[in-house]
Amino acid sequence: MKASPNTNLVTPIYLKTDEDMPWPECESVFHLLTGDGLFLCRNHPFFRSSTPVKGGPSELASHGSFIDLKYPRIPRGMYEQVVGYFYLVARQLSAEAAVLFAWNQTTEEVELIVPEQRSVVSCDWLGRRFPINVWYDIPPISDDLIIFGDAHCHVDGAAYASHTDIEDEVYRPGIHIVVGRIREDPPDLHIEVIVDGIRFQVQNREAVIEGYQRRRPEEVPQEWMDRITVVPWGKYGDAAPSSFDQK
Repeated sequence: MKASPNTNLVTPIYLKTDEDMPWPECESVFHLLTGDGLFLCRNHPFFRSSTPVKGGPSELASHGSFIDLKYPRIPRGMYEQVVGYFYLVARQLSAEAAVLFAWNQTTEEVELIVPEQRSVVSCDWLGRRFPINVWYDIPPISDDLIIFGDAHCHVDGAAYASHTDIEDEVYRPGIHIVVGRIREDPPDLHIEVIVDGIRFQVQNREAVIEGYQRRRPEEVPQEWMDRITVVPWGKYGDAAPSSFDQK
């Protein structure tokens, strides 16, 4: 492969497109863009070097990360039903819950998916429960559906991306909604979008959700509640059910 310099720059940039690319001996200083990043290279009378650089060439214009959202917006009624679901789970089980949002390419509508889930809780010496986390597997879906986001509840805690959330979502691009202080109405809300491992916080909530008026627990089907199994902290992952497990 031939080296590809940009001769308009004071410090030329070469693209390393082949492992056997000839070393540019004609340049005293140049940048080399590789699969491992950008390197500053030198041909000095006493040495030849290549060192990684964090920033780009000073001759280039500045640039920063950004995202322009074009996701389908979650219908208001659907989101209010989800908040009602989180409210019921918190009130009845003192546990977290989660849902998924999918785009139906055929009907061009947003669909809600409530997966089978295990909600991990801890108990104090009085038997009071405290939510820890919620785990689920993405269920099989039809080829028409594209999962583009999820939402989960922090129950009485604030809505924010916890350390666990951040670790879990690194390789899950899309919209991630956290609902907190669920006993209040409206509850606390935090929205982030992940693209290529970078998190973008969404300040304009209406860019993701078509508004909110009130939670709708009366519209939550029993089958949603039946998809949650409460598991004590320390027993998650055990194959045998414990006496603490509760639907």
